[in-house]
Amino acid sequence: MQLTLTARASEAIAARARDADVSGWLLRIAVVAGGCNGLTYDLYFIPEAGPEDAVVETGTLRIAVDPASARLLDGTAIDLPRAESFRFQNPRARKSCSCGASFEE
Repeated sequence: MQLTLTARASEAIAARARDADVSGWLLRIAVVAGGCNGLTYDLYFIPEAGPEDAVVETGTLRIAVDPASARLLDGTAIDLPRAESFRFQNPRARKSCSCGASFEE
């Protein structure tokens, strides 16, 4: 499983972890139902990965992805072009919204 984060996205996630006092935790990225195209991305911190999770290390960040989300996220690049929201460039998305937060498989 491959995920890529830009330096700006990595720095923002690390800063949010420090602010939330969860340094050392993993970032969970999951694909869930929602958004204007049917699927959206959910990001939150967890203390440890589950037994079936894929764990991706990118720089100082560790990312946990559940098996169902892994097949939809493989090859995705995550950026933070504006301070308010992450943008996902997902090669598996057949269609995505203009803000890049939701997609259709």
